[in-house]
Amino acid sequence: MRSIWRKRAGYRAAIERFDGRFVDLNLDDVGRVAPFADAGSIYLPREALAADLIVSVARMKTHHWAGATLSMKNLFGVVPGALYGWPKNYLHHVGIARSIAELDRIFSNSFAIVDGIVGMEGNGPVQGHARPCGVIVMGRDLAAVDATCCRVMGMDPEKIEYLRLASARGHIREGRIEQRGETIARVRTPFALLPGFEHLRLAGS
Repeated sequence: MRSIWRKRAGYRAAIERFDGRFVDLNLDDVGRVAPFADAGSIYLPREALAADLIVSVARMKTHHWAGATLSMKNLFGVVPGALYGWPKNYLHHVGIARSIAELDRIFSNSFAIVDGIVGMEGNGPVQGHARPCGVIVMGRDLAAVDATCCRVMGMDPEKIEYLRLASARGHIREGRIEQRGETIARVRTPFALLPGFEHLRLAGS
């Protein structure tokens, strides 16, 4: 987390011994991980690589390049900014969809929590508009979680490139996802999409 955000959030004032209890993954020692897509290798924080569990807490949003940004795209935050800058230009060079799928493979020991109480539609993930949805989606299979979120948003996950790439390791077809709680039909809230992304719209949404 960048220092300016820590200051604005007031973490140090609210959490005793903050710097002794938390590690800034942007500045952590790194380890080389290979292969990474077709780009050779990538350096990732040792604390993250050694973690028993990664919890990806994301907001439900549309994305002006990937279509949707959910728990898998949120793993971009693990890539150290001190090495790769902001907005992680190396991952954009490799390819956003391929990078998302590769990070999901590397951090397979993950749990996803996607906050869709109020999401973002349109020109996300920064310049979109608030979209109240009233849901939280969570699970151990990040591809299944993101696919479910897409269906809630009125998007077809089988048309999202990074989900297609990750489908070999996780479930994106609705009939193969074990779902508990509310049905998708009950909570579906179609999100506005940018022009050029209407092809991602789920039939009937």
